Amino acid sequence: MRFFVLWIALGLLTPCTLAAQSSVPETKKPAAGSAPSDQIQTETIKIPEEMQAPPSSMASQPGYMEPAQTHQLLTKLWQAESRVKDLSNQVHPEKLNLPAAELAGFNSNMDTLRRSLASLEQSRQVFDTRVDSEYLGFETYAAISEVLPPLERLAVLVSRHNNPSLEGEFNQAWNDMLTLSQALRPYLSFLLRNHDQIFATMETNLAGCQNELGYKNYKAGASPRYMRNVLPHFRGGRADRKAAGSEAAPKSKP
Repeated sequence: MRFFVLWIALGLLTPCTLAAQSSVPETKKPAAGSAPSDQIQTETIKIPEEMQAPPSSMASQPGYMEPAQTHQLLTKLWQAESRVKDLSNQVHPEKLNLPAAELAGFNSNMDTLRRSLASLEQSRQVFDTRVDSEYLGFETYAAISEVLPPLERLAVLVSRHNNPSLEGEFNQAWNDMLTLSQALRPYLSFLLRNHDQIFATMETNLAGCQNELGYKNYKAGASPRYMRNVLPHFRGGRADRKAAGSEAAPKSKP
């Protein structure tokens, strides 16, 4: 369905050509004595063989990715999420000896990070089922952007009150999330750009189809003809009703 809509955007398939290519099969009369069928038979419009494969020009557009490449990118995103969860579980606020105010901020930041990770996991799973959806892709991209700020704040807190090795792992997890976000952005631009082209092309094709159907029998080169001005003759008027009434009235005696 994704590539079929994109063919319309490229002008390879228009509503008028679809109507022209479809043929209405002859209706066969049921045999005498046969019971009518309960199922309604519908016409199946076959797509030409040359249009059953996506156009080769799609692969040359900026940001284009095959579905397998998108799934692979989402798998890497899942691995990055799991890494962030593991690192956050290794941080124990009770061992950091933080003041009450900083401890409250730390716990609040951890809660924000966990909610952001849960939202990202949900968006990623749904997007993985429909990698051609620009809406689901945008939701995943926005969810990654929500994870980055609390993850960065957590890395700063760990650098102040924990060992340097854990600090480096948090920084690496933040860089991985940012890299995946930057890798997903061109693909979203590709989806949104083609979505906009689809609607623009469909509006143009529909307008052309309306003009073609509306002016099909119109002769643009013929000169206008004037109608002769005549007095119309009305029948069945008031005079006819009076005549009919006089015939129906009985004659008076002398």
